[in-house]
Amino acid sequence: MIDTPSRIDSEVDVLYCTVHPSVETSLRCNKCGRPMCTKCAVRTPVGYRCRECVRGQQAAFYNAGTMDVVVQGVVSVILGAIAGGLVGLIGLGLGFWGWFITFWAGSAAGALIADIAHRAVSRRRSRYTWMVVAGGVGVGALLVLPVALLGGNIIGWGIYGFMAVSAAIGRLRFGR
Repeated sequence: MIDTPSRIDSEVDVLYCTVHPSVETSLRCNKCGRPMCTKCAVRTPVGYRCRECVRGQQAAFYNAGTMDVVVQGVVSVILGAIAGGLVGLIGLGLGFWGWFITFWAGSAAGALIADIAHRAVSRRRSRYTWMVVAGGVGVGALLVLPVALLGGNIIGWGIYGFMAVSAAIGRLRFGR
């Protein structure tokens, strides 16, 4: 006959979150084993991890210096203004077809500017690279606004600005 206990031992170790010591939990980080509550858990493709482990992993991924962000901003402003002027000249006087060309050329220009800005810093990344480059492209488009107003191509300018900024965001935030 097998001897089985008649009651389950109720003295199970109670874990408490390391960040919130008053919160009981049964969840642990799958990398470091630290107990954490559901508020502290970060869902990753390989399971739940604590915020410290996620920050450490992201710190290795983001390796840009302070000057890298400045270089990317300057490059994207200059190239955004040049591309805005060229696309504005292409679309000027063509009416609807000019807007259609501006739509496609703005997308291509934004993606190309994002790639050049990314390569200008030897492909180093920061957490906010996509914001800096998209903002630079937008500021570059704003620098060309007086020319668009004088030429009467304000709709083409708006199409270019929207498409170029969108393409830069898509290229750096989602495409890399």
